[in-house]
Amino acid sequence: MARARPSRTKKRKPPPRSKRYVLDRFSERDIDFWNTRTIEMQTYADRVYFDLERQRVKNYDALCAALRTVTPASIDVDQWVRVTDWQWSLTPLSPAGSIKGIGQRFNIGRELDRARGQAFPSLYIACDEDTGYREYFGGPLASSFGKMTRGELALRSAASFTTFSLRGRLEQIFDARTPSNLKAFLKIISRFEVSTDTRRYASAMRLPHRPLLRTTGDLWKRLVAAPSSWRTEPQMSGIPVASQLFGRFVRDAGFEAVLYLSQRGGRECLAIFPENFPRSESWIEVSGAAPVGAACTRMDKDNLCLEGI
Repeated sequence: MARARPSRTKKRKPPPRSKRYVLDRFSERDIDFWNTRTIEMQTYADRVYFDLERQRVKNYDALCAALRTVTPASIDVDQWVRVTDWQWSLTPLSPAGSIKGIGQRFNIGRELDRARGQAFPSLYIACDEDTGYREYFGGPLASSFGKMTRGELALRSAASFTTFSLRGRLEQIFDARTPSNLKAFLKIISRFEVSTDTRRYASAMRLPHRPLLRTTGDLWKRLVAAPSSWRTEPQMSGIPVASQLFGRFVRDAGFEAVLYLSQRGGRECLAIFPENFPRSESWIEVSGAAPVGAACTRMDKDNLCLEGI
């Protein structure tokens, strides 16, 4: 009788070992150091801001007068566009979104607590559709963003957007495209200094001294800084940057808008200050039919579109 062969049991393969990745290593001592350093940097930023703010307040009238020496520009708003979040589709000319968070390039938002109640709105529009999209999306819709285009990425976003064509006329515009228009303003702020105590604090904490604005080129570069650059200090320190403070003085000097070049590779943009429209014959409105129930489709001296701000 033949012997039965012993059955061979299959050996189970061990489960695959999970891979572990160390992203960073730090100790409690490191955390304490970072927390202390954060306080030191915030303290220095506050010192510089309030040193200069005292001088801005002292020279307020002179700074506004310096801006008024620049001859205002006028523009026929013909087929300019406003690209904005879908939530503003029934109030297309409302600048309410600009005052949220840190604000935008030429206006101060409510979250900038160091500005102490200086928040004010601005309506941002672009001279053509391509520039409007570049400003809104951070570049051309067809440009690559990872493995997708910005247009494709926009379709995956939870926040939809809408585009409005505009027409109108603005008559009191400060043209910030030319550095020479900044000379009179710069002549005053170039004399500003931080205090001796603030400089000593920076040296004691081994922090780099803040460069102050000394030339029109210095100021102009701050006004046209890339978004990734100018947003850093407001987001980290709660302090408005040069372009936002400049926008405040332009508004206070009575101008209705700032004309500037898009830093996304596009053309001209306007930051409009509705609060100055009561003294003006300027106007701007949505071209064509607006959605049913829409309000704030025209901005003029009788319609400032500031409801709810």
